[in-house]
Amino acid sequence: MGNARRVMIVEDDDFVRGLMSHAIGRSGFEVLALPGVVEATRAFGDFDPDALVVDIHLGPGPTGMDLAHSLSSRSPGLAVLAVSNYPSAAAAGVSGGLPEPFALVSKSDLDTPEILLAALESVLTEHAIPVMKSSGSESPLKDLTPVQIEVLRLMAAGWTNAEIANQRNSTQRSIEAMSHRIFSRLGVNDDPRKSPRVEAVKLYTQVFGLP
Repeated sequence: MGNARRVMIVEDDDFVRGLMSHAIGRSGFEVLALPGVVEATRAFGDFDPDALVVDIHLGPGPTGMDLAHSLSSRSPGLAVLAVSNYPSAAAAGVSGGLPEPFALVSKSDLDTPEILLAALESVLTEHAIPVMKSSGSESPLKDLTPVQIEVLRLMAAGWTNAEIANQRNSTQRSIEAMSHRIFSRLGVNDDPRKSPRVEAVKLYTQVFGLP
């Protein structure tokens, strides 16, 4: 495998990381699959990948985009394929100043290994479009900001507004105001017979599952 192209996968979900590693490895790539930013940063120099496949959201701490920018600065031209559960690029926090070449694909679109491999080849051949269009663009969460989605995640986890405010070093009043904006954007505050909070959480779990 000395002449094989090398791909570094950074994904904090063990199952998804294993699936990606298997699909990419069986196609002739040399693969190094890691769970987080620290491990990837340490291994990058020795592995010297041609491409980085990275989940945008890797739990607390630096994001996948932070890692992509850091590694691209060390190796200009590193192909970056970002993947995300988020329903749109805006919701995932992806904006200007992207690494080149770069592509983004929604995990909901990765129905087969061939789709993942096609996206990977697109960045390796520098024929990628900046953001790959996803069926997730029709998601009811598509108009929420990354902060609003994070607050909605905490709601889905069962936290009260006071507890969410404490976790985010914010005030309860600001979280209550944000909650009302979230409910308005999702259109779940029009039926007095239903709880907007419950309906918003239902929409969140349809996209992300239970936190």
